[in-house]
Amino acid sequence: MDLNDRKKLILQAIIDEYIGSAEPVGSRAVSKKHELGLSSATIRNEMADLEDMGYLIQPHTSAGRIPSDAGYRFYVNSLMKKYRIGLETIERLRQELEGRLVTLDKAVKKAGFLASVLTDYTTVVSAPAAEKAELKKIDLVPVSSETVMLIIVTRTVKNRLVNAKLSFEECEKIAAVLNSRLRGKTADEITYDIIRDIETELCEKLSVEPKLLIHVLHFAYEAVTELEDTEIYVENAKSILKYPEYRDVEKAREIFGFLDDKSNLRQLIAETGESEGISARIGGENDPEIMKDCSLVTVNYSLDGKAVGKLGVIGPKRMDYARVFASLDLISHEIDRLLGLFSDG
Repeated sequence: MDLNDRKKLILQAIIDEYIGSAEPVGSRAVSKKHELGLSSATIRNEMADLEDMGYLIQPHTSAGRIPSDAGYRFYVNSLMKKYRIGLETIERLRQELEGRLVTLDKAVKKAGFLASVLTDYTTVVSAPAAEKAELKKIDLVPVSSETVMLIIVTRTVKNRLVNAKLSFEECEKIAAVLNSRLRGKTADEITYDIIRDIETELCEKLSVEPKLLIHVLHFAYEAVTELEDTEIYVENAKSILKYPEYRDVEKAREIFGFLDDKSNLRQLIAETGESEGISARIGGENDPEIMKDCSLVTVNYSLDGKAVGKLGVIGPKRMDYARVFASLDLISHEIDRLLGLFSDG
């Protein structure tokens, strides 16, 4: 069943009310505060319909309703009013961003801080790693008649055992080819053409099994890219404690633990994909169980027209989406402009 205009108005009023109060919303509150020209009885009936349709939840029999994940999703997609940020705030933000910034990472960290100030929620910023890892050396060492150890040297040393019947001499020849082609290369520089040339030389000239070659090349690429993880900056994590949803000590401890682990945040940001514009993952749309009561709103920022990182806001599902969307839109445009100055320089 599609929502008619009256149901849309009531759903919008309930979510707006709940965002501000964090208390279940009853028909009387909607009737009094939102001037819809409808009686409490009519609103109550419509709320019951919205609950049946999956947009509202009644947490207790005697309580009012709260939005479901589907309700928030419909609100964000179709009902949310445009939030306007004042000109004075915009000018102050520009001055803050431009003042005393000499490196890209400082600009990005500053953007995260300003987003937390504007929204009053936790912000997470991903940024390109300061240094790309290079592949320095590959070794293959037979450790038994049917097992070979792969050793990959970058800024660290990694090893892995694979099933292969190779002599010391064969291992040395394979390693020599791999090192001649891959030494000094970053992940971006390991192209399909290079891999194809390696495959031709090893499989045709040295009769290396394709399966072994796949193992070696995958491990080498993995070792290099693992060190190229994005930097993660977190601002205002303590803001979580301001919201009733996290008054439970154990729940607060768990979310703090999650936010304190940057690998969690890297994965969370990565899972938002490469969509353009501002996107929101609401409640159950997030994979980690700890995030089921949270929403994550993200936007890309760009350098030379290419997305290089994300700016994200984490808060309770009843976050002020309109303000968050407007803040991220403003900051992402300003950081794009500022990074353009870095590029020009």
